Amino acid sequence: MKKRRTRGRFRRGEDGQAMLEFALILPIFLLILCGILDFGWLYYNQLALNNICREGARYAVVSTAEDHSTEGILRHIENFIDDTYPVDDIVVTVSYTKPLDPLSGDVVVAAEKEFQYLTPIISTVTGRQSRTLTAQVVMKVES
Repeated sequence: MKKRRTRGRFRRGEDGQAMLEFALILPIFLLILCGILDFGWLYYNQLALNNICREGARYAVVSTAEDHSTEGILRHIENFIDDTYPVDDIVVTVSYTKPLDPLSGDVVVAAEKEFQYLTPIISTVTGRQSRTLTAQVVMKVES
């Protein structure tokens, strides 16, 4: 009996091996890829919230006495968000530890945002469609 030579082709018993290996690895690869995308998006949004709070607190600390009102600080934060970050639906609160004398206490700027996952795979794994991100910065007001 003469042996058949296979040049550049799979041997007879290995015809679907590569396809089977790919089918086994594909879900794991997609899960890792979607996790990287969602984690990067989550990290970007958390950094944006941190920077927004830091900018608001810094503005409250270095601004003049007329601009220490919470409306003035919120207006500055809104302008900062419009100029810097393309994020929406951020709830920002500004408060002072000594509300009767805001020039001698601490200013507290807190931000909150509902984060939506980019990919449906992570929301299927975690069982949640969104996550709430929060950030808070406290700075000493020195006048």
